Amino acid sequence: MRIVVNADDFGISPDTVSATVAAIRAGHVTSATLMPNAPASDEAVAFARQAKSVSFGVHLTFVGDGNERTVAPRDEVPALVDPAGRLRRTNRVRLAALLGRLPVEEIEREIAAQVEWARSRGLDVSHVDSHRHLHKYAPFRDALARVLPDLGVRHVRNVQDIYLRTRPLVSPTVWLGGRWRAGLMRHFTTTDHFYMPATTGDRSWTALLQRGELDGSTIEIGVHPGEVEGWRVCEAHGLAEFARAAAGDKHELVSWRDV
Repeated sequence: MRIVVNADDFGISPDTVSATVAAIRAGHVTSATLMPNAPASDEAVAFARQAKSVSFGVHLTFVGDGNERTVAPRDEVPALVDPAGRLRRTNRVRLAALLGRLPVEEIEREIAAQVEWARSRGLDVSHVDSHRHLHKYAPFRDALARVLPDLGVRHVRNVQDIYLRTRPLVSPTVWLGGRWRAGLMRHFTTTDHFYMPATTGDRSWTALLQRGELDGSTIEIGVHPGEVEGWRVCEAHGLAEFARAAAGDKHELVSWRDV
């Protein structure tokens, strides 16, 4: 297997930046996606500028927890913000996306603004994914298909299709993921498979390495290392275990530039 290990949320907090940097230096993480205008974005950018052995993309952020704001002027993306100009909550945006009630042109503007945010800081954007995986929904996929070619970005995260435990049946991804995957793979370069341990709270992921049906494929693993929040600390430990096991089994850890 060829495995991209991508650290999401790069810049969301100082402890997340610290843990991600440590994982990159240890060789456990091969790629990371930066959150624009997040509390520790400056620290993340400073590291990314000088880290040449890994790839860096943009963790496109369309939803927030109360304080996050768009990169594009809010009057250009009114459907993405609340009356105070803050990004809307995840569940509201997901529902609007499922119902087709988000203007694709506004999403295009925000995607372009976030990619330009990274490039204006001297970063070579290798790929994009999204916070809370909004990019798998139709309005976001359509916006990506329209705007990314003009931005020269062709690599996009796939939809999760690997689960080590019982699939979360309440998740729309379980039921609609095949259609979403097909849409992304039709327009973009992506990995054959995608796995995110946080989806089901997996503490150990080494069983993935023993799945024969994955032999010869490319896989992305999305991780969220940190030093404070309990679930992020668990992922940092799981990440170290997984990287050692992958190396021992002669699997290849690669960056998004190699996909």
